[in-house]
Amino acid sequence: MLTQIKTLPKILVFSEIKYYIFSAVFVSLAIFIPWLGHQFHLSGPKFLLMHFFVLISGFLFGWRTGLLVGLLSPLMSYSVSHLPAIIILPEIILELAAYGFFIGLLREKNVNIWTSLFLSMISGRIIRILFIFIFRPGFDPIGFLKISLPGIILQIVLIPLMIYLLQRFVFEKTDEQRI
Repeated sequence: MLTQIKTLPKILVFSEIKYYIFSAVFVSLAIFIPWLGHQFHLSGPKFLLMHFFVLISGFLFGWRTGLLVGLLSPLMSYSVSHLPAIIILPEIILELAAYGFFIGLLREKNVNIWTSLFLSMISGRIIRILFIFIFRPGFDPIGFLKISLPGIILQIVLIPLMIYLLQRFVFEKTDEQRI
């Protein structure tokens, strides 16, 4: 029976085991840190703690890892903590998957961190707004942008710094692969 199980499409298969490991680590962090933040009322739509790990994983390991972390983080988080709330879970999944996909794709095309970050954040939010317009008519999509302004600012300030530090001290990439 095991021979009948279909494999992942070739495009989604990682070339090295480290990508599976780091995907699991980033998904775990994207679950634990927001949960911890909720204990101190620092998480959710205001600080967007889950978004950090999706964006960082996509930038460091490419679009496959970013997409995987973006899809799995909200699903796994919901299964463990029931957060994000079920009513917004589909839009969060789409937004985070877009973040991870676009930042990874742009980085693989050697686009710098700032452009990759801004374009992926804009793309993810556009996808989320479109989802809201289609599936939640009457809901104000601009409201979540206002609420999440502190998180957006933190992402713009901290993600490039975090990526620089990770590349410098953890992953030790060559100079041309750094920011």
